[in-house]
Amino acid sequence: MFSDQLKQQAQPILSGILEHPFIQGIANGNVAPAALQFYVQQDFQYLNEFIKIYGNAIAKSNDRELMGFFNDQISFILNSEIHPHHIFCNIARINYEDQQHATPAPKAYLYESHMHRAGETGSLLNILAAFQPCPWTYTEIADHLVAQGAATKDNPFYDWIMFYASDDNDKSMSDTVFAFVDRFAKQASNEELATASQYFLKSCELEWQFWEHAFYQQDWQFKATLDHAKEDFKS
Repeated sequence: MFSDQLKQQAQPILSGILEHPFIQGIANGNVAPAALQFYVQQDFQYLNEFIKIYGNAIAKSNDRELMGFFNDQISFILNSEIHPHHIFCNIARINYEDQQHATPAPKAYLYESHMHRAGETGSLLNILAAFQPCPWTYTEIADHLVAQGAATKDNPFYDWIMFYASDDNDKSMSDTVFAFVDRFAKQASNEELATASQYFLKSCELEWQFWEHAFYQQDWQFKATLDHAKEDFKS
């Protein structure tokens, strides 16, 4: 199956994500408040773009099952995925509403642009491949943390881990997306599969970069210049 090939190709990147100090900090119950705040600020903006990608995918699909799935995921982001953000904010002792107006940092900007580029190809296979690393790696992270015994009630990140961990009674979102990927892959040429693979692997890399830029708060080098320029156009 094409999805199995993608997962195998991505193993070095997934290993890097699981070993990242941000993820290790979640396992140990200790992540710097500044890293948590930067993550929430950037992820809020990223998920806004994710909603637009889903909307674009709906517009390109004639399959009602797929339309329904994308619609459900828009609802999930709007109504459910604020929960892990609140967990990070509570740990960092910051107000969630105050974190929703940040400028996307370079790595987030790159990731969002990459996702939109996949949408602009018009290929549902490319779109699915590009956004799949987000749900896939988060499920892998949570399941890894559960397996290594990090999901204990005394870990302040316990609820965050369990939010993303696999549910043995339900098919995960990641499994559903991989099933759609395999459906479209059966009709794709080798060249199209190679392109989709690159979208998938680059998104995996950008997932690693997202943890990296949050952990070290890697913002625009000349952020003050960007912010001052915005002020010039306010009435």
